[in-house]
Amino acid sequence: MLSVLGIVVIVVATYQVYKAAKDTGRNAAVWALITFLAGFGLQIIVPILVVMIYAGILLNSGTPASQLEQAASTFSIIISLICLVLSFVAVWIILRLVSKIPEEKSFVAPPSPPTNFN
Repeated sequence: MLSVLGIVVIVVATYQVYKAAKDTGRNAAVWALITFLAGFGLQIIVPILVVMIYAGILLNSGTPASQLEQAASTFSIIISLICLVLSFVAVWIILRLVSKIPEEKSFVAPPSPPTNFN
């Protein structure tokens, strides 16, 4: 259930970042892609890689296969929740960054000095 919520958040946040980037004059497609990759990577790819590495470590340490499933399952749930939270934080930071209106340079060159002082 949480993974479905995470996917929905990725899609909605990607759309919101696209709109915000477009409104603030940034490259909307690039920011939307960054948001999608950050959300997807943190929610899907990172947990899979971490659990695979953990399972490999357990196998190399001599853990029996019967205990491997139990240990990897518990670890998988914990890592998935941590990565889900990290994904929400990353998407929030991106949305906050993109929503800021860029400051315009208000420097205007001063007028040239008068040629005569009469």
